[in-house]
Amino acid sequence: MEKWIQHIPTWLAVLVSVLILATIAVWVHEDVSVKSPADLLKRDTIKIFFENAESFAIVAAVILYFKGAPDRKAQKHFEAWRIIDNATANKLSTSYARIRALEDLHKDGVPLRSLEAPKANLVKIYLPQAHLAEANLEEADLREANLSSADLSEAILYGANLQKANLRGVNLRGANLQQANLRDADLTGANLQDADLTGASLRGAELWKAKFLGANLEDAELKWAELQGSELNGARLNRTTMPDGSVEHQAVEYWVSH
Repeated sequence: MEKWIQHIPTWLAVLVSVLILATIAVWVHEDVSVKSPADLLKRDTIKIFFENAESFAIVAAVILYFKGAPDRKAQKHFEAWRIIDNATANKLSTSYARIRALEDLHKDGVPLRSLEAPKANLVKIYLPQAHLAEANLEEADLREANLSSADLSEAILYGANLQKANLRGVNLRGANLQQANLRDADLTGANLQDADLTGASLRGAELWKAKFLGANLEDAELKWAELQGSELNGARLNRTTMPDGSVEHQAVEYWVSH
């Protein structure tokens, strides 16, 4: 209904609505008869209009409210981005307002592509299916964050703390995850193709059906990680601590037979 109203000029929407209500108000009074436009100027008819003036005003206010919705939403988004940008400019690590602003923008379907939030405290933030491609989250604290099915392709997550984060089905293709903490994170079905995980810790992480084709896992730790083995097909391993605790000492592309 809101979208439909936006296509109608405000003055026309108000006028039509008031006329319809006025017609109904006159019609329900059996002792008033309107047979020509001149009858609308009769005392009894005008009295009915004044008696229902409050109802007309309420309808007009409701229409104006709906017509103003896009402007209010735009203002809301502007304020949210201002909070986010100010927190970044002032190098604030902890900002509850920034977390709420990001969640509100995401809830409204606003893309967060190329977000700048390095070293930000975003613990437990709720951004499933968020569009965060090329975001700068270097050294950000994302412990227990919900980023399931989010698009973090080409994102900068160098040194980020993603311990126990929900990353099921996340797209991290080409992301920079060097030195990142992914301990006990749920990466089930995640796309980590061509990602740089040099020195990253994936100890105890859930890696079932994750894709590491072309990923760099040099000096990474996968001890106690949950996976079948085929997930690492095509990954570059060198000094990588494997799930069983063994260390791969040669720079190789890992392949296992299915």
